[in-house]
Amino acid sequence: MRRSGCLSALLSMLFYAAVLTVLAWFGFQAYQHAMDYKAIAERDDAVGKAWQADPTALAKAAAGTAGVRPEGLSAQPFQQVGARPTTRYAGSGTALTLTTTHMTCEPAPLAVTVVETPLLVSVLVHVDRPWLPPVSQWWQDFRAPKACVNVAKPAVQKVTLTSELGRRVLVDSVSGASVQGP
Repeated sequence: MRRSGCLSALLSMLFYAAVLTVLAWFGFQAYQHAMDYKAIAERDDAVGKAWQADPTALAKAAAGTAGVRPEGLSAQPFQQVGARPTTRYAGSGTALTLTTTHMTCEPAPLAVTVVETPLLVSVLVHVDRPWLPPVSQWWQDFRAPKACVNVAKPAVQKVTLTSELGRRVLVDSVSGASVQGP
């Protein structure tokens, strides 16, 4: 009878350890996602303020010049959250297709954060990290005969704006520069 009490206590401890592990994982993921959203919001805010502060750059980009970056914005690209630069866009009205790249060793899909103002539409393409652990990807990486070599491959992302692009300037928040249009 005493053995079943020890076994019951052991199983109970294992159960609570499993519950704590799951709670810790989701707590860590919540923290990571909150920091990712904060970094994206701060970058979008910095890009928007830099463009508002430089009317010369805004006028040049509105005339159709791609690669224009406002003076107050660093040339150092935003490199957090797996951000990928947008090189060009196509489409009209509210539907746009963004041309970017995707890293071959990154299994997570890409997401786009869009900030619209009366003068600008800034887009930030980034990795959409999953909440659950990618167990199958870990297993594939473990069993792979050689390490994955990260290579940037072309990718497209579709975006729907709340209102037509019109004469607004499309800006890549990763580089802070205006994007080449159709």
